[in-house]
Amino acid sequence: MTVYEISDGPKMLRETLCIAQTYVGLSEDSRKREHIERLQRLIDECDRHRPVDNSGKHGDLHTSTCGCDDVNWKLVVI
Repeated sequence: MTVYEISDGPKMLRETLCIAQTYVGLSEDSRKREHIERLQRLIDECDRHRPVDNSGKHGDLHTSTCGCDDVNWKLVVI
């Protein structure tokens, strides 16, 4: 297994990946479906660390890796 260590938190990383996914989808690249699916797996991993509800809000869906400073977080198991 490969581990990627980056300084960006899941919120901002997810935002950037979603923008990239949109631009890939608008591209003429012959492999865009493959790239979109790969980006989606990365987005899903961000969501595992920092889950969002159906409206896209994180709210109180805290995990031990979501990056929030809240001391009274409730663990969400996905």
